Amino acid sequence: MLRSGSGSGSGSGSESVEELPLFVRQMAGLLRAGRPPSVLWADLDAVYAEEDTGFAARARPVISAARRASALGLSVPEALSDALGPAPRDVTGGLLSEAVGRLWGDLAACLAVAERSGAPLATILDHYAAQLESEFAGRAARETALAGPRATVVLLTWLPVVGLLLGFALGVDPVQVLSTDPFGRSAFCVGVILMIVARSWSGRLVRRAESAS
Repeated sequence: MLRSGSGSGSGSGSESVEELPLFVRQMAGLLRAGRPPSVLWADLDAVYAEEDTGFAARARPVISAARRASALGLSVPEALSDALGPAPRDVTGGLLSEAVGRLWGDLAACLAVAERSGAPLATILDHYAAQLESEFAGRAARETALAGPRATVVLLTWLPVVGLLLGFALGVDPVQVLSTDPFGRSAFCVGVILMIVARSWSGRLVRRAESAS
């Protein structure tokens, strides 16, 4: 189940959230293979020390803290919670930093539930990994669906400029018409108002769709 990312072709700047459910499934697989908690975190620490991805860089300090706590017989859920700090700024959109920041709290909750209830931790982790995969797949689908409306907002912004260039190409001076002719000035004012309303309305629809996701 464990694998090193050195040959995966992902560089140091890799920001794929797909590593999060894979990490959780690796934990579940190790537990099913009979690895005790102390060895589990030691294995994860050894493997992710060699990873060269955005997730690995964020995960290494927390995995090391969990390994030390497990080796000393301390509470791993508490170690995961205590290791949480401000997530590094994610200039690629914030999804990875947000997801990793939430991952450790969720894992701490999974471990605490397993300790208190006696439920198999591997099963809990499998359910959590499936939830993560479903969430990230849904986000990707929403981003694809919103690509069209975002492009429409950009198009509405540049249409007036295209219209002016087209007028010049046809041998008409649209600037003179819009600035000197009364009908041209009226058309210009109405056009500006409609452009502002259209851009504001389209942008609002996109923001509402993003917030609803």
